[in-house]
Amino acid sequence: MISTIVSNSLRAALYPLSAARRAALAPRGTWITLTLEGTVTEIERPFSHFAHPAQIILRGARPKPVLTLAVLRELAEAISADANVDGVLLRVEALACGSAVATGLREVIQSLRAAGKKVVAWLPDGGTTREYFVALAADKILLTPQSSLGPLGYAAQTTFVRRLLERGGLETEVYARKEFKSAAEQFSRDGYSEPNRKQLEALLDRLHAALLGAMADGRRIDENRARALVESSPYRAPDAVREGLIDALAYEDELPGHLESSSGKPKLVKAAMYLALSRVMHFDRMWDGPRVGVVEVRGAIVSSSQSTVHGVADARRVGAAIRAARANPRVGAVVLYVDSRGGSALGSDMIAHEVERLKEKKPVVAYFSDVAASGGYYVAALAQEIIAQPLTVTGSIGVIAMRLLASRLLEKLGVNHEVIRRGERADMLSPFRGWSEDERAAFNREIDGSYNDFVGIVARGRRRDVGEVEPLARGRVYAGADAHALGLVDHLGGFDVALARVRSLSETKLADRPVVISPPRGTVEPPEPAPPIKALMSFLAGQAMATRAEVDLLRMSLASPNERLFAWDGLSTEL
Repeated sequence: MISTIVSNSLRAALYPLSAARRAALAPRGTWITLTLEGTVTEIERPFSHFAHPAQIILRGARPKPVLTLAVLRELAEAISADANVDGVLLRVEALACGSAVATGLREVIQSLRAAGKKVVAWLPDGGTTREYFVALAADKILLTPQSSLGPLGYAAQTTFVRRLLERGGLETEVYARKEFKSAAEQFSRDGYSEPNRKQLEALLDRLHAALLGAMADGRRIDENRARALVESSPYRAPDAVREGLIDALAYEDELPGHLESSSGKPKLVKAAMYLALSRVMHFDRMWDGPRVGVVEVRGAIVSSSQSTVHGVADARRVGAAIRAARANPRVGAVVLYVDSRGGSALGSDMIAHEVERLKEKKPVVAYFSDVAASGGYYVAALAQEIIAQPLTVTGSIGVIAMRLLASRLLEKLGVNHEVIRRGERADMLSPFRGWSEDERAAFNREIDGSYNDFVGIVARGRRRDVGEVEPLARGRVYAGADAHALGLVDHLGGFDVALARVRSLSETKLADRPVVISPPRGTVEPPEPAPPIKALMSFLAGQAMATRAEVDLLRMSLASPNERLFAWDGLSTEL
């Protein structure tokens, strides 16, 4: 409250100067310039950046560049309300994002056009499918003369190494539930299984249809023409103009000539400075009610990272953040942000348990970003609603484990491995011996139990019978649009839709600006899981997760031969 009073007082005192500088910065006929390059995400910590008003006004300091959809939506809202701004010039360079985020970028561009603003996309280095997919939402697309455009489409690619492992004396044993659970195929097969081929083709069909639809809408052609253009790509820039894929060629100094201005010559203003000044002129409400908390599940899910792995969703830290949101009276509702292919079954269950406890006290809505598959779906299954983009990859409701056996390798190397044991199965987890039928049956019971638990969690969260959900599970992945049609997702849309939905579920009015919830410093770790789960799940899972599920699975089999995973192997494709 005190900080709000001080901040608003400073803004009020400086408002005439801020307004004058804003008018000078963005007079009539202004075009806002924005570069989209590299990694683009939905949110980041903190949720948005605020530069100090005095720093911006008095020193003209540039705020940190933003490449999050949350801030881009804020920018679009400010531009849409400003009659002095004629349009936005987008410089689109190599993007690192999935199809869900790319769809979000398109939605931001479309919102600007719906508000009557022109949008021109300039691709100075040309572009691939991803960049072109985003640029197609603009009014006009420009390339530099010597660049190329390659809307090549989409391809799934996997390198199968079973025979290489076999040649080295390594064997794999895979335990998957069920036929669509394909994470270990790279190590256990010489090619795609038919179920995996079927699900990959369905995903590629959905992605390709979205590209053709975007081309048809953006370039005003029918989908047959769009398909023919994709089949004949790539194109040199002049050929792209001739084929109608883009509008014109332009070097950077020639860009103003392609911008329609209401004042004759357009004035170009960088987006970062424009947004910073817009924020300075915005007064915070004295009391805006509780805020929407955002808890992230980003990266491979592990039961404990032990502070040695970066870019993973540590279940204990995520759980601590959820508990903090539950206990904080200033947090009125929560959006669970998920961008994960899954991972540890134990870690996924720990997070899902905390989500269920949170739901007892506050509204919880899950938002699926680029990927929320397997464990990424599990953690959100008990949320009140699930929101996803049409091209989000989700589903993969199943479980998998893989053993890597090295007994033949030891034999080749002339190494003798001997065991003295007490207990018939004391060395069951050793990679240097196979399993008996009884041991294999015992482990299969564990896998079946994990699968049945997963299906049961989904059925409970979807408020449906297990018999209805199980045929939709079986490890199969879906595009968000297909998951929505099957009832695995409640609504299609971006993060803004998730915020709107969680606000609608709240009995109290919530503040406009959400806040990312981090686990409190010095958080006491939750109790250790009780046996037999701990004995079965906890060896080195936290240190075995990487960025790709195939590598994750190989590392996991080496570190913890009995680890069960809720993980999807991913789509190696141009998204």
